[in-house]
Amino acid sequence: MRWRVVISMLIVLSFMLMAGKLQAESVTVYPVQSGLIDDASCCSPYVYSNSSSLTYMLTGCFSDPHYGCWNDRERGAWRWDLENALPETAVATSAHIHWNHPGLCDAWSVYLWIDAGTQVLSSSYCQQIRSNPDQQYSDQAYYASTFSWSLDEAVMDEALNGGYLSLVNQIGSSGQGCLMHSSGDLGVRIIIEYELDTCEGDFDGDNAVDVDDLLALIGAFGTTSSEYDLDGDAVITVDDVLVMLSVYGECP
Repeated sequence: MRWRVVISMLIVLSFMLMAGKLQAESVTVYPVQSGLIDDASCCSPYVYSNSSSLTYMLTGCFSDPHYGCWNDRERGAWRWDLENALPETAVATSAHIHWNHPGLCDAWSVYLWIDAGTQVLSSSYCQQIRSNPDQQYSDQAYYASTFSWSLDEAVMDEALNGGYLSLVNQIGSSGQGCLMHSSGDLGVRIIIEYELDTCEGDFDGDNAVDVDDLLALIGAFGTTSSEYDLDGDAVITVDDVLVMLSVYGECP
C-alpha cells in the first residue's frame, strides 16, 4: 500500500524550489611560514629571519632617556595560507587566532599587528605590517597559558579571498618575555568557524536530492529514524516524502 502512495505522489506532484540548511563546522589552519624579529638592543634595525623552532621566547624591551636601550626584543611573525581553507560552499562566521604557552605567562604590553596581504614574511614586510596593519591589538595584558584573539570579519574575508594572513606580535612581560609554542598542535593557529550550506534530503552527500535519496527515505518509511525525519514529527510518513519532493533536484 505504501508503495502505491509513494508512486502516486511521484506522478502527481511537481517539483518545487530547492531548500537548504546550514551545518556549523570549524577548521584549524597552521602557518606556512614563521620566524623571529630581532631588535637587538631594542633600538636597532628591525630584522626578520625564518625559524622552524617549536617554541619562541618573545621578550620585551626597556628604554630610558638617560641610559638608552637595553634587553634584546624578540617579536614573532607567522603567515597562513587560507586559499583552500574552507569548502567551496562554506560561509565564515567567525575566526580567532589561538596560541599557547608551556606554562602561565604574565603577559603585558602585548601587541598584535595583522595583515591580509599576499607577501612572504621579510624584514621590510614585517615593518610594513607594523606601520599599516589591517587590524591591531594594542597594549593588552593577560595571565594565562593560552589566549585567543578575534579577527575582524572584513580582514578574514580579505584573507580568504586573497589567500594569506600574516601576524606580528610582541609580548613585554617585564622585559623578560614569555615562552610560547610556535608550531605543532599548540602552535599559533587560526580557527575558523563556518556554516556549510547543505541540502535538505541529500542523505548520501552527493550534492543532489535524487532517486537514491528517495529510495533511502522509502526504506525508512514507517520508522522513527531521526536521519530521515524531514518534517520533524519523529516518524517517517508521507509528509517526509512530500518534503523531499519539494527539494528534489540539484543542490543550490
